[in-house]
Amino acid sequence: MEIAKLIVKKLTSNLSGTDEKEFNSWLHSSHENKELFDRIVLIQKSSKDIRELETLDEITAWNKILQKIEPNRVSQKRMLWARPIFRYAAVFVGLLGFAFWYLFNSVQTPEKMMPIPDKNAITLQLENGEIKELSEDGSSLIKDKEGNLVVIKKGSNLAYSDSVSVEKLVYNTLTVPYARRFGIQLSDGTRIHLNSGSSIRYPVKFIKGVHREVFLTGEAFFEVTEDTERPFIVSSDDLVVTVLGTTFNVKAYPEDKEINTVLVSGSVGLSNKENPSTDSTLLEPGHMASWDKTSNAMAMEAVDTDIYTSWIYGRLVLKRTPFEQIIPKLQRHYNISITNNYPILNDKVFTASYDIETIEEVLGSLNEIIPFYFEVDGNEITINKPEN
Repeated sequence: MEIAKLIVKKLTSNLSGTDEKEFNSWLHSSHENKELFDRIVLIQKSSKDIRELETLDEITAWNKILQKIEPNRVSQKRMLWARPIFRYAAVFVGLLGFAFWYLFNSVQTPEKMMPIPDKNAITLQLENGEIKELSEDGSSLIKDKEGNLVVIKKGSNLAYSDSVSVEKLVYNTLTVPYARRFGIQLSDGTRIHLNSGSSIRYPVKFIKGVHREVFLTGEAFFEVTEDTERPFIVSSDDLVVTVLGTTFNVKAYPEDKEINTVLVSGSVGLSNKENPSTDSTLLEPGHMASWDKTSNAMAMEAVDTDIYTSWIYGRLVLKRTPFEQIIPKLQRHYNISITNNYPILNDKVFTASYDIETIEEVLGSLNEIIPFYFEVDGNEITINKPEN
């Protein structure tokens, strides 16, 4: 159960670059994995020792789940498997049953468990593990369970204040599902636009004398407030981006082969998290740096920055983009799943721009450039060789 050890290290110390990749790959491979990890985080937030997870036997753990929740499981077997929580547990019986045993050992009944947020909801996880679902309209004051004001939500933006009385680093995590976007104004005035299928962990208030650091998974556009005494740091997988005051875009989805940083204005330094002093690169405005996750190599090129930042305004811009790279963009932008059974398309390049078009209209326009057949069934799309 290597993933057990990775989870414990993730929550109790630091992961190496390789371990971080493996953990992120597991975390983002399914919604169930994400929900399970969130629950383990809640356990840790309640001051429980999670190191026991490393040694639990999976079969014993599974039996404990059944005994804990439903002592008369034999006579009620049919009812058990109708419950969503047991469908999730079944997925992990061969891998992470131990975590569910530990979770249920901390609560007595399913009814007392903290509800799992809608997987299509924008969520804000507070320092104490509490999760708030966010709408994209209206205004509200978001408070923790003790009634303390955490942040003000205005429409699709969160605004943190520097006046909050905090003496240590306290983190929140914003998670945005596919087909959605959300914004944050941090306590120092820095603005962050978070793209679909992304999450970011950040302090509710930056502390004097400590670097301003946030942790990104996915894609975000940053407008950083200048502070010469406290550099702003974006950590994504193996890459660290350090700035003082500038505007730039970072794309670091776990499934992508590269981490791309596009600088619009100012200057940023890029470095390998494990070798920051030897692998440092300075990026100039109008250029993109691409960090290859496999070879740990950096490449730079001049680019049209509008192509890489247009998502902020809801646009999808393609410029000589291979179809293989277009597929994940469409999946995140429209919250769909695409199966391509016509691999000859993968290397075909397309140039186009979209904003209000439906997915059917997008595929229809691409189909006019290079013919292919596609079928839409709900949010599942299948692409095949053209019939003629």
